[in-house]
Parts: sequence; C-alpha cells; structure tokens
Amino acid sequence: MNGAMTHDALLAAFAARLGTPGVLLDAADKAPYEVSARHGRGQARAVLRPASRDELAWVIEQLAAAGQAFVVQGAATGLVGAATPTEAGSQWVLSTQRLRDGLEIDPVNRSAVVAAGYRLSDLNRAAAEHGLCFPIDLGADPSLGGMVATNTGGARLIRYGGVRENLLAVEAVLLHPPGARVGSTRALRKNNTGLDWCQLLAGTLGAFAVLSRVTVKLHPVQRQAATALVAVESPAAAMALLGSVEQALGEFVSAFEGLSGPALSAAVGHLPDVPAPFAKAPAYAVLLEVSSAIGPGAGFDLEALLMAWLESQLDSGLVIDAVVDKPQRLWRIRHAVSESVQALGRLVAFDVAVSRSRFSAFRARALALIGAHVPEARVCDFGHLGDGGVHLNIVVPRETGDAAIQALRTAIYETVVHEFDGSFSAEHGIGPYNQAYHRRFTDRPTRALAGALHRHLDPAARLGNVRLD
Repeated sequence: MNGAMTHDALLAAFAARLGTPGVLLDAADKAPYEVSARHGRGQARAVLRPASRDELAWVIEQLAAAGQAFVVQGAATGLVGAATPTEAGSQWVLSTQRLRDGLEIDPVNRSAVVAAGYRLSDLNRAAAEHGLCFPIDLGADPSLGGMVATNTGGARLIRYGGVRENLLAVEAVLLHPPGARVGSTRALRKNNTGLDWCQLLAGTLGAFAVLSRVTVKLHPVQRQAATALVAVESPAAAMALLGSVEQALGEFVSAFEGLSGPALSAAVGHLPDVPAPFAKAPAYAVLLEVSSAIGPGAGFDLEALLMAWLESQLDSGLVIDAVVDKPQRLWRIRHAVSESVQALGRLVAFDVAVSRSRFSAFRARALALIGAHVPEARVCDFGHLGDGGVHLNIVVPRETGDAAIQALRTAIYETVVHEFDGSFSAEHGIGPYNQAYHRRFTDRPTRALAGALHRHLDPAARLGNVRLD
C-alpha cells in the first residue's frame, strides 16, 4: 500500500482482513469511540478493531504505508482526552477493545501475561481462581494497555505502588519501522541487560508505540480487611495520623484516603440509603484500610488490631471520632464522591500531587487561591493522602466565566509545581486537555530527549494526539 491508495480502497482492505466486527463505519457505531470520558468529542474516519497482535501489527503497517493518522483507544476511561480523535475527522481510531488473544496466569511465578485489550476486571477474575489479584484499585475499569500507557495509580498505591512498580515486561508495535514488534512477555523480576521497554512505554500515554501484551506481577488476595472512617480536626492532623498508623500497623496499611467535610457530606447526601457516619460533619476525615493475606481463621484478628490502635488515638486527641464498618460500606462512600460532586453543579477538577509532608500547607494555599479567584466556589476535595495525590474538585456557579476558571487553573498549577515542587497531573497523564501545561512545566532537557525519541519513533507525527517534546 502507499499514500495514493484511496480511502475506499483502504477500508476495503481492512474489511477483508478484520471482518465486519473489526471495522466500524456507521455514525451510531462510531459514536462511543468519539467521546472522551470527561472532555470533548471528536470525529473518527472509521474505528478499527484488530483481534490479535498479528492483526494489530498489520493494521499499523497499512496505516503507516498510507500516511494515515490514528489515535489508539483502550477502554476510553481517561480524563484528559488523550484517546479521543480530534474534531477534524482526519484520524482513525485504533481500538484495542477486541485485542484479547491471550491471558495466561502463572501462579508459581505470581505473574500474568495479558493482551492489551483485557480489562482490569477480566484479569482479576482470572487471577482470583489462583488466590491472586492485580491490586490497582480504581473507580473505572480500564484496559491493561491503557493502564500501562498512563501508569495508573489508584487508592492502594501506598501498599502496592502503581502500574510501573508492578510491570515485568511489555510487548508493543512500532509505527517506525511500521509494524515492528519490540519488547517481550518474559516474566522476569531481574533482568539488567540494557534498555527496558517497560520504563520507556509506561506512563508515556501511548505516544511512542502501541501496546499489544503486558506482563504484570500478581499479589495474594487479601483474606481479611478492616476499615474505619475517622474524623480529625484538620488535614495536618490527618497526616499525623498517617505517620502513627504506619508506625503501629506497618505493612498492613493498604489505603489512606482523605475527604474534606464538604466532600463527605456530598457523598452521603448522594446515597439516600447511607446514614451520616457522624452526628456532625467533621472538617476532615480519613478512610483507613488495613488488610492481610492471612485469613481470620488463623488466629489473627486485624479488626481487633485496628480497634486497639484507634482507641489509643482517641485517648491522645488526634482522632475526634471513628466508625469501624465493613469495607464495602465505607468504600461505597469514598467511591461516591466524584459522582456526587458532579451532581452539585459545574465541576472544575484538579489532579495534583505533592510530597506527603507538604500536603497540609499546599491545601491551605490552594483554598486561598480558590477563594481569591472564584469566591463562590464550593471545595469538595479528596485524595490519596498515602501517596500525596489530591483531587481538588470544586463546584462553581454555572455563570462563572471560562477566563476566571482558566486563571484559577493556571494559578493552582503554578503553585503546585513552583512553590511545592509537585505535579500538575498526578494520575491522569497528558492529553490535549492539558498539553499546554506539559510544555509549560516540563524542563527543557527532558522535553528535548522526549522529543528526540518521539521524532524517531513517529517521524511523521501520525500516532495519537499527545506530544512529549
């Protein structure tokens, strides 16, 4: 094939190789692939859905030979528009949705080789049969390829780390040379033999290559867990509590989630069958989880340990009140925060991170900035305090001008990056939505190196809509 091939001829070739399920042309069929989970809508020339890594490599080879631009899309759960086609209608969508030609669990090695199109829930169902899991806990159900591309974190990063820490190998297909395969599926925990494709591709938003297989570490299923919703007087007290519980319960701590009083109230108000956990909404609260692979029948009672520690914190005054309940009940409140805040009005969301030691000071500074820029805003922040991640979500009056919101966003990002040495995109990655901030805040040497790699691997800028230069 070559650049002179017509659009119809290219479609005919794809249809002949991929079949009817592999090529979507009708507007209704394409629509789910043309909208972002949060930001914007685009238009795809067509949606291509290869069902094997051989088909994937062939599709990329044909698109490259025909000089076509395309965007790779997994489960489309991202929040920065990186997997959404542009409005120009010139990009194809290359979906990995049907790329499910392999899921192998090795229970002895505690690892899994997974085709990129499988979802997190698919992997965990298969791993559970062996008493194992892939413990990246998220509100969404992303594809494994998307999780690697974005280096997903989640609520239990404090215990297990993110995807990068649990990645053993990747296999991917290059755009240059077209269709070339790189990497491997080797499930090795020790392999110091040079360039590591895992580190090159994890967290680079699919800008360098298209993932076809990922090999991940698995962990034992936790056979008992205990959770508490703890009221404290301030974020500073929450961070002191984090230090205390890590000293007392160490490796059993699997989650430490912070919720502001307004965020907690919004979540409880959104769940009519859930009673308010406290008689009076606290200024700040923490959802604390401890867990263990040791079953309760082994004479080890994790809830008793948690209760004893909480009693000591109540005696010290660090904890104002606490509710110990079944994990699913308390996590239901935590997972309802995002949806409940969106239901309150116009949402403006920030996904930032600072070191744990600077969280309290950053939050106070951020609240002051919000008050100065949009005084009517209602702040409903929450976050993964165990790793310094903060979802600074605010609800603003619907008539608030875009210029005011943009000024606030820039002020928050300037503050988190320059004053607190933090990140303006802790979990969501880089996409068209925040591309300008990547260029603004990434140092020149990093951009130069990323640009050199980007130009080598995608010299004609055909792959995706994210630039790392």
